[in-house]
Amino acid sequence: MAHFSLISETHSTKTPIAVLFDFMSDFNNFKHLLPSDKIENFACTTEQCSFGIKGLMSLTIKIKEFSAPNRITYETLGLAKFVFTLHIHLLDNQTTNVQLEGDMNPFIKVMAEKPLKELINTMALKMSELAI
Repeated sequence: MAHFSLISETHSTKTPIAVLFDFMSDFNNFKHLLPSDKIENFACTTEQCSFGIKGLMSLTIKIKEFSAPNRITYETLGLAKFVFTLHIHLLDNQTTNVQLEGDMNPFIKVMAEKPLKELINTMALKMSELAI
């Protein structure tokens, strides 16, 4: 397994960080960050969600940790070949970004790195555009 760490672009938000933290702490709102054209079969509870990435795989993730008001950490469940942690960073200067880190097979990493980077950049942009 090879370790990887990807950080999205940083974006400014007009939504106060504390409000954004509360909104993103509800797993039902997680779907607002995902690219709707690439996600299928989204289902969630208050503790976890599952969805498929079209043409790739299905994922189940759960909230691992809340670090109010600046970070929410999610982790995968039940995936042996692709284990990751996703951090949503809500920074004091009204900016946000998303970090994805974990371990995966080096061959898969080469193919998956670009789409994963696109995914977290999309998530960060969508989070900055939320009007709550």
